[in-house]
Amino acid sequence: MSTYDDLTFAPVFVVDIEGQQDGLFHAHKGKRQTAADRRPGRMLFVGGSRVNNSITDFAETPALFPGGWVTLIYNGDGGTGHAKYQPAPFSASDDVIALEPLSNEASEPAMLLIASMLTQQCVPKFGFGYKLTLQRLARQKVTAPVTTAANGKQVVDWDGLTRLGKEILVKVETRARAVRVSAPADADSLSELTFGPMLITDVFESMKASSAWYDKVSLKSGTGRNLYLSQTRSSNSVAEIVADQGNAPESGECITMTLKTQAIFYQPSPFYTAQNFLIFRHPSLDTDSGMILVTALRRAAKKFSWGYGVSMARLSKTRIMVPVTKDDAGAQTVDWDGMSRYGNALRVRAERMMDAILGNSLAT
Repeated sequence: MSTYDDLTFAPVFVVDIEGQQDGLFHAHKGKRQTAADRRPGRMLFVGGSRVNNSITDFAETPALFPGGWVTLIYNGDGGTGHAKYQPAPFSASDDVIALEPLSNEASEPAMLLIASMLTQQCVPKFGFGYKLTLQRLARQKVTAPVTTAANGKQVVDWDGLTRLGKEILVKVETRARAVRVSAPADADSLSELTFGPMLITDVFESMKASSAWYDKVSLKSGTGRNLYLSQTRSSNSVAEIVADQGNAPESGECITMTLKTQAIFYQPSPFYTAQNFLIFRHPSLDTDSGMILVTALRRAAKKFSWGYGVSMARLSKTRIMVPVTKDDAGAQTVDWDGMSRYGNALRVRAERMMDAILGNSLAT
């Protein structure tokens, strides 16, 4: 039986208002600091980013907040509403709300769980047209475990949150270990490669729009194990698992790019997509070389924006830096073998770092 089955859930306010309502947190505003104001340093700087735990810089700035708090983005690069747990002291921009836990029982597993709850429950409705502000946050609730105190008052069940958070961490760690590809004896030395700029159309054999796309309304119901990709820039663009849709899905071992959001990921398995997906393929593309090319494509895509969007025509004129070699005729070509070796070595390094993190896990 899961810890979840033993818990009682009820809506609770996210932030407190003295004399009016009890909440999980007390809200603090970050401080506006431009890049010119921040010299390189060692202090974590949390900004309006949905990736890298919202850490956008390491700067020589004083810590505005201690570790053990949650940060909530209300403005930024599509990260509005993303909540992140910050284990170490940090500084934060004015795009960020820092949430101070009001209970001494707010453990790290509990705070990680609450950060996910905030992201999923509380603020998906906010965006650039309807911004998340401190005033609007004060009206928001999340469904959280509750218990009854000695005085008969309903309070947050922090012990239950901690137990559930630890249980979920154990499951996450088990899955993380299960997807490990490299073996302990695999080499992690990086080959010396020659890099050169090549047109995207010369790197990939094909670059086509997805033919297996569906809008959310037209998806057929039922059970299944097919991936459905959306415009989201997280979770490998996977929005949900769907049933067979009546025609064959796109085959895996390719790279996908969304035209609207420039979300770029390697897809190892077959999938259906929402509209406006581009798919890049090559017979030599594999998981290891795919990781290198995803990074190169993401860097190239930074030049695109709402006023200068991604299109087939613009991508066909775009170059990326890739490992190169000479073919039998002396012409420059992509070094697919070298790129795969390089990507594999990076994977080995990343998985060894993952092992070190899991070895010191809170859940063990």
